[in-house]
Amino acid sequence: MKIIFMMETLSETEFVPSIKECSFATNTFVDISRYISKKIEIMKVYKSELKKHPFPRSEKNIRALATYRGSTSGCKFAESFMLLKEII
Repeated sequence: MKIIFMMETLSETEFVPSIKECSFATNTFVDISRYISKKIEIMKVYKSELKKHPFPRSEKNIRALATYRGSTSGCKFAESFMLLKEII
């Protein structure tokens, strides 16, 4: 079996209104409650990618998105994905 997911990425493209055909429609969640601190720690390695709030990839916004995705999936922190294909 093969499963192909598209991951959600915080980026400057959120500044532009999305159109339905290009929207990220999350339908799969992974509980990252045990790993959120490690995720932030790893992101800090990429200094050019992490900036101060209100930049999309700020520590505050990474936590905010993980909190939001967690609240919609029943856990403290989560990451969301969009299932593109499942080949059985």
